[in-house]
Amino acid sequence: MNYKICISTDKGIVKQVNQDATMVKIANTASHGRIVMGVLCDGMGGLSHGEVASASAIEGFADWFVTGLPRALTRENTTERLDTDEKADIMTEVEHHWFSLVQDINADILKFGDDNKCRLGTTIVAFLKVGDDFLVMNVGDSRVYLADNMKLTLLTHDQSVVQDMIDKGIMTAEEAEKSPQKSVLLQCVGASERVVPQFVRGKISGITSILMCSDGFWRRLSEGEIREKLVLSRVLPEEEMKKELDNMVEHLKELGETDNISAIHIAIE
Repeated sequence: MNYKICISTDKGIVKQVNQDATMVKIANTASHGRIVMGVLCDGMGGLSHGEVASASAIEGFADWFVTGLPRALTRENTTERLDTDEKADIMTEVEHHWFSLVQDINADILKFGDDNKCRLGTTIVAFLKVGDDFLVMNVGDSRVYLADNMKLTLLTHDQSVVQDMIDKGIMTAEEAEKSPQKSVLLQCVGASERVVPQFVRGKISGITSILMCSDGFWRRLSEGEIREKLVLSRVLPEEEMKKELDNMVEHLKELGETDNISAIHIAIE
């Protein structure tokens, strides 16, 4: 399995600090081939506090990739259920790891806020591919898309006030774009005592693109625009892929996007 990876991140046209944080890690393993993990966080908070929150989350996942992933791959210390003969698979083990990891990151951010008398938090989207299987985790309103030759699929579900209103039929998607509440989250990491992430699992076969992005990236782009750009750019060399992603960010700034703008494109061949 071959991966081409590019990241583009920009503070945007208004904010003085880029509070987004991104990371991609690849590991070569004898038993599972090449494993890729991407993490993208959109921090929030006054001054540089949002940057602290997003960086803390990235650091936590980076440490897990080194120490936790090997345990998950071997299922070391896995607690097996006694009421079934089924064995926990790798992604189930990773999901358990990530749930605990997010609670730990959440506690660390809450403590920082208490110690410094400030409020801060971060969204997190994480993607892991092992063999043909993938796992996505989401807290907040950053997104993960999957694009194949046929369609673009939004894998995550925004944990936001406007998305909740859309789900309940109170607001249309068009009204949500103009709503003053469009950036209000139902939860993020660092805002409450407990976080409930969304987990999505699936399989990838054939040429596929994964796009991870903050709301500053996806808010002004249609799904058609996103799919077209991903499908066209993923056949390019990695350097050219990066230029195309940078061009999308510049286009968003020209459209007047005021938030930080970040995206990760993982092309899987």
